[in-house]
Amino acid sequence: MQDNQTLRTPGDVGQVSALLMTMVSGYIDAHLFLRYQSFAFAQTGNVVFFAVALVQHHPWTRYLWPLLAYATGLALAQLLRGVRPALPRHFMVAVMVGQVAIFAVLAMLPAATPAAIFLVVLSLVGAIRLDLFRSAGGLSLVTIATTGNLMRLAQSVAAMVRDRRAGQVHAAVFSVLVVAAFAVGAFLGALATVHVSSAALWGAVAIEALALVSYLAASRP
Repeated sequence: MQDNQTLRTPGDVGQVSALLMTMVSGYIDAHLFLRYQSFAFAQTGNVVFFAVALVQHHPWTRYLWPLLAYATGLALAQLLRGVRPALPRHFMVAVMVGQVAIFAVLAMLPAATPAAIFLVVLSLVGAIRLDLFRSAGGLSLVTIATTGNLMRLAQSVAAMVRDRRAGQVHAAVFSVLVVAAFAVGAFLGALATVHVSSAALWGAVAIEALALVSYLAASRP
């Protein structure tokens, strides 16, 4: 699905790695929703929850802090892009290793840890993922949610119907896989959380580590 030449695109993580990262995003948000009724990556949900909580006079800060952390993460990602605009391989590897480490630290925290710790930290990570990891094998994607990917799926299928060249078919198939990866991740995250509660985060650590290994293998000089 990819080659080293394609991976020379700035910030391109390769298609296998991108699919695994997208799966992690669905996994984590399903986990957080079941435990804390909030999201870290799909901030659209938090905006709705925030508005509803205000109208119903319910506690609303639980949704505000993740949104602020997300905005901070986007600003940080732009700063990182300014420092390393070419997004070289070693830079992307460092960011991915950092994400694996953060997930592992959170997985080791006791179950009684305040929800804000998980939501704020993961919202910050989610924003950085959105900004830095958005190209896979020369194709655009969103690695933290599914709405944009559904739009790309519709566009790629329409393009394939109009022109059945190999590139159009490949783009359509990849779009299907991206949407499916998020859905599968959400299913696995929900399943793991129901059965092992806070320890379910180790599943995200494992999948993210696989994404890192895939990127390292595919991007070797």
